[in-house]
Amino acid sequence: MSHVQDQSTEPTVDEQGTDHPDAADAARTRKRRRTAVIVAIAVLVVAAVVTAVVAVRVSASTPAEAVSATAPVPISVAHVPDGTKIGVVVTLGDGEGAQWDDAAQGALVAQRRLELGGTDVQLVTENDGGSTDGARKAVEALASDGVSGIVVATSGEHVRGAFAAAADAGIPVVAPYATGGDDAWSTAPSTESVASAMQDALGDAASPLLVDLGGGAPSGVRFAHVLDATRAPDLSALATTIAQRTGAAAGSTDATARDEQDDSAQDAPEQTAADSDAVVVSGPAGRQGALVAALQEANVTAPVVLTPEATSPAFAAALAQAGGSLSGTFRTIGVETDDARALSSNAEGRAMSAFLGGVRVLADDADAKNLTGDRSFASVASVADARSHDAVVALVTAVGSARSADAAEVSDALARLDLGAGDGLAGPALDFGARQALGDPAGVLAASAQDLGLRPATANEDDGATPALVWFSDSTD
Repeated sequence: MSHVQDQSTEPTVDEQGTDHPDAADAARTRKRRRTAVIVAIAVLVVAAVVTAVVAVRVSASTPAEAVSATAPVPISVAHVPDGTKIGVVVTLGDGEGAQWDDAAQGALVAQRRLELGGTDVQLVTENDGGSTDGARKAVEALASDGVSGIVVATSGEHVRGAFAAAADAGIPVVAPYATGGDDAWSTAPSTESVASAMQDALGDAASPLLVDLGGGAPSGVRFAHVLDATRAPDLSALATTIAQRTGAAAGSTDATARDEQDDSAQDAPEQTAADSDAVVVSGPAGRQGALVAALQEANVTAPVVLTPEATSPAFAAALAQAGGSLSGTFRTIGVETDDARALSSNAEGRAMSAFLGGVRVLADDADAKNLTGDRSFASVASVADARSHDAVVALVTAVGSARSADAAEVSDALARLDLGAGDGLAGPALDFGARQALGDPAGVLAASAQDLGLRPATANEDDGATPALVWFSDSTD
């Protein structure tokens, strides 16, 4: 008995790791299992990497599928006095800067979100007619109404009249679509960053052609050739000229087309041989859209870069009206302020999602009108943008910070503000410590006609709804 007990307490052959047949088989089995697990993990890692690479490549050409996000729609700003008024200057009709009229409707979304948060402000709108004198008179009218700040939601040389008049009256101005100089805070990209991004967009182009439709040459960018088309009424003939100069249609134009081309593009030298490898189109968004439609018809294949006006809703509207395809390849310069921001799962994505929630809330209100009260808000809900929204949010936040509706005190308070997604902004952060409040540099943007499903689908053609493109960062650059 004692011998058996001794055997049971001593280590067995298997426990000591000798080459017992059963022990060897068990060891080999365990090794094979470990190897299989390691291989499976490696396969999963490779699959994850491939998936990530594919996702990045897809995102470079079109925004990802929209994922519904929940974020608080109301914006709460404390200490805003009752009766506070914010002015909005727009350009109606065909005047300089009219391309931003529909985009400016984002100001109404800010007003509704503030109302939902318990802050009531009144928006007072004036039309400047696209002239310097009109801009000055618009600001003077708003000053008489007692506004605490003004959003100048237009662009072009004429806005200097508004800036100067506001400075004389001591009223702070935020300009979402124009550079402000010394008399206004600009939330548009700086001239320097636009020039840098334009060079990036042109890439290795050695002989770029500038087609000037009335916007002039982008500052800081050098061109091998300039085609002055400010007075070219026939954009189809102009597109034929561009096609020839970029090699898309060299030698294929008949005599009649050449005669029409010479009559309509008087400032362009007669040119049949290709001399340009890229095209920059500068001018009002409507003319850019109509020309791009003509370039599509002329089968121009050279890279075409549009100036920042193309981010206006007027570009897509003109393109569609001229029979062009919204599914083409479009590139411009700017920062990401469009709906594609809502596809991110970070704070910025949630902030844009909240803005788009506000758009839906306002569009569902049958009584809601646009800034001038002549159309339903639903008819502009597809294009009301975050830039005008953020300008209103910034001014109202300054009113709350000053605890006063007095314009001078609001101006002082605005100069101390540094705002981001947590403060109700839907677009990039803004630091009003400098007149150039937008710190993010401009980059290359691409466009997609894909419906992300984030805007209300209530507007239709009978409502006069504007077709829309979504601009997003072109990560291929």
